[in-house]
Amino acid sequence: MNKFYKKYNLKPVINVAGTMTSIGASIINKQSLNSVGEIYNKFVYIDELQKLASKKISFKLKTEAAMITASSSSALTESIAAIYTKDDLKKIYSLPKMTGKKDVLVQQGHLVNYGGEVEQAIKLSGASILKTGKKNSCSDFDLTATLKKNKRNILCAIYVLSHHCDEYSSLDYKTFYKICSKHKVPVILDAASESNMRELSNYGDVSIFSSHKFMGGLTAGIVAGNKEIIKNLHLQNLGIGRGFKAGKESIFSAIMAVEDWYRRDHKKINNYFDKIIFYWKSNLNKFSKYIDCKIIPDPTGNPIKRLRIIPTNAINAPSLALALEDQSPSIIVRDDLLHLGYFELDPCNLHPKQEKLVLKGFQKIFDKKIKFKKIDLKNYKKIKIDRTKNWL
Repeated sequence: MNKFYKKYNLKPVINVAGTMTSIGASIINKQSLNSVGEIYNKFVYIDELQKLASKKISFKLKTEAAMITASSSSALTESIAAIYTKDDLKKIYSLPKMTGKKDVLVQQGHLVNYGGEVEQAIKLSGASILKTGKKNSCSDFDLTATLKKNKRNILCAIYVLSHHCDEYSSLDYKTFYKICSKHKVPVILDAASESNMRELSNYGDVSIFSSHKFMGGLTAGIVAGNKEIIKNLHLQNLGIGRGFKAGKESIFSAIMAVEDWYRRDHKKINNYFDKIIFYWKSNLNKFSKYIDCKIIPDPTGNPIKRLRIIPTNAINAPSLALALEDQSPSIIVRDDLLHLGYFELDPCNLHPKQEKLVLKGFQKIFDKKIKFKKIDLKNYKKIKIDRTKNWL
C-alpha cells in the first residue's frame, strides 16, 4: 500500500469514517473488481446491460425492476424527473423546466448536506421543494396536513434515511410511506448508505442505494422498485440523465456487488468488526485523562457498531479529529457529530493491521509527540472547506 502512495505522491489515508465518498467510499470487493476485467474491453448495448441489471438486482431485492445510475445523488434527481415526465419525450427534452404539478414533499430535518445538498439534488430536476414539519421534528399530523393542503401541486415525496438525519425527531420511513401512499403520492426512499436493501425496498415506490458503499462495487447508484418509474428513469438518458449516465463497468460491477452481498457471511464479518471495536476501546481506556469511549450501534439500523470518542476538558473534538487527520498516514474519522462534542471510529473499511495504526495515531497525540492546533468547530469547517477550494 505504501508503495502506491509514494509512487503517485498521494497522502496515505486510513479510513475510520465509514463509507464516505470524499475519501473513496469503500474497499472494492474482488467480485466487482473481477467484473471490470471481464467487461472493460467488450462492447455491449447499454440498454441490454441495464436490462440484465434489472433482472439480477430486482430478483435479489424482490422488486419489480432496477436500474443503475452514476451515483445515488443523480438517482434522486433522475427519479424525480421520471415521475414528472413519465414516457413523454417532450417533457424529457424540456427538463429542467417543469410546469404544473412539480412540488417535492420532504421533511425539513431531511434537507441535510451529505457531501452535497439534498435540496440541490431535488432542484436539479426542475422540481420545487415543499417542506413539512419543523427542522427538528415532524409528526404524522404535520405530514397529513401538508398533503391535504397541497395535494394539487405535489409530484412526489422523498424520505432521506441517513445518519445525517437521525438527530432530528422525524417520522420513521414506514409511517411516512404509509401516509403518503394513502394520499396517492409516490415516495422516493433515499437509502444510499444503508445495507438492508431488500427490507427497505418495501417502503418506497422506488428506493435508492449506493453500489460503492456497503456493497463494495464501483461508484454507482442503484434504483429499485416500481417498473414504470424505472422504465421512465431510463428514458432520462435522452435528456438530463445524459450527464448522469453510468458506464458499462459501473453497471456490471453493481450487479456483481449486489449478488456478492447476499452471498457473504455477515455474522462472521460483523464479529470481526466487533473485535476491532473492543480492541480499540480496551486500549484507548488508558487515555481516560483525554477521552471517554463508548460503543454505539448504527443509528439507522445497519448491522455495525462504532466507537464514539468523547474528548474531556483537556482537548476538544475538532482539535483531536484534525490532529488525527494531519498525521501520516492520515486517519479520517467520522466527523458529522463534532457539533455535539464527539466523533466516531468505524471499522468497516480497514485493511489488515490498520486498527493498530489508528491506536498509534492517538498515542502520538496524547504522548505529545506531535503538536496540534486547538480549534473550534467553526475553524475546523473552514480548514476543511479551504482544503477543497485549494485542491489545485
